[in-house]
Amino acid sequence: MKDIHLAGKKVLFEKSPVVFSYKPDEDWLKYWDPKSGYWYYKDGAIIGEETGNKGGILFTKEYFKKDVMLCFTVQTVLPATRDLNAVWAAHWDDETDYLGSSYVCGLNGWWENKAGIERNRGNGLYTTTSLYKYTPGTPVRMVCGSIDGHCFMVVDDVLVSEVTDPNPISGGHVGFSAYCTKLRITDIEVREICWEEFYQKYEPEF
Repeated sequence: MKDIHLAGKKVLFEKSPVVFSYKPDEDWLKYWDPKSGYWYYKDGAIIGEETGNKGGILFTKEYFKKDVMLCFTVQTVLPATRDLNAVWAAHWDDETDYLGSSYVCGLNGWWENKAGIERNRGNGLYTTTSLYKYTPGTPVRMVCGSIDGHCFMVVDDVLVSEVTDPNPISGGHVGFSAYCTKLRITDIEVREICWEEFYQKYEPEF
């Protein structure tokens, strides 16, 4: 994985220490907390299903106090085609029994096959694009996270989306959201983000 170049920041991927690494196995419930939807282990992967117009949510049992990025391989399980979603800095709302304050990123989502990032139950933070085209059933490597509210999503080494939250969420769980879809997830790791300022300028082209 290459370093991630954000606006004014460079995420030093290899220098970012791994704080959680997991290849799915039959003991997956030791590390994961299914909050909604149907989650299970099968053939070396965690499978998430939700048939309703809502998110089936899976959290890590571990709560991460520092800024982290979640790295994982994911694909839709055909005939499912949409919403390859992850969450971080995530919290559960016991009153509504649903996802609370959290960052959410995804591919083929937002009802019109868009890719983007949003803040759930927050301040209206929302950015999407229809330019990224996901091929249903194809595995992709995704990385998502935030640095003091500077959120990013990378797919197969390409920065697909970034957005800055002026009122950032501090700490939380990481996990996944199968929103009216079926997902297969493998090779999961969480890294504490190591980064440096990234000065950028233009040189004359002509």
